[in-house]
Amino acid sequence: MPPKALDQVRRLFGPSDEIEIARSDNHLGFRCGSTLVFTRLIEGPYPNYEQVIPKDNDREATVDKHALASALRRVGVVASDQTHRVRLAFDSGALSFSVSTPDLGEAQDEIAIVYEGETLEIGFNANYLLDILKFMPTDEVRLTFKAPERAATIEPADWDDPADYLCLVMPLRLLD
Repeated sequence: MPPKALDQVRRLFGPSDEIEIARSDNHLGFRCGSTLVFTRLIEGPYPNYEQVIPKDNDREATVDKHALASALRRVGVVASDQTHRVRLAFDSGALSFSVSTPDLGEAQDEIAIVYEGETLEIGFNANYLLDILKFMPTDEVRLTFKAPERAATIEPADWDDPADYLCLVMPLRLLD
């Protein structure tokens, strides 16, 4: 199902609303009272996602979801319109954010985190991270990494079953 359609359903219907759901071969419909939402289902075979989830990420950081989202929004204002690239530098106890866009300027920020390990600088599309954090079910999130060019995971911290909500995000190449 397209994420925009799911977001629309979430906005239109309240958490206690009783929703009727109907499915055809390639459409999904939602109804609550007189409000109807229809969406076309995404076609094609579902990818084998198990293959792309990294099993060897050995660096881990735990951070407050709201602090992370706020910092991303603040520095993301001057990020490139094409890539929305933000540099994240993980260091013992701190996460530093930096953006430098020739036409728009520079921004830096820093928040406290739980991280022990070698310093790691990695780039991400700020909008992708914000989309992930928007639906994160806990106030703290755990990020895992292996290297700046390898996939990272983001999942709820202290969650009964982290596999219920696991997000994979690919980093962007940093320009020095």
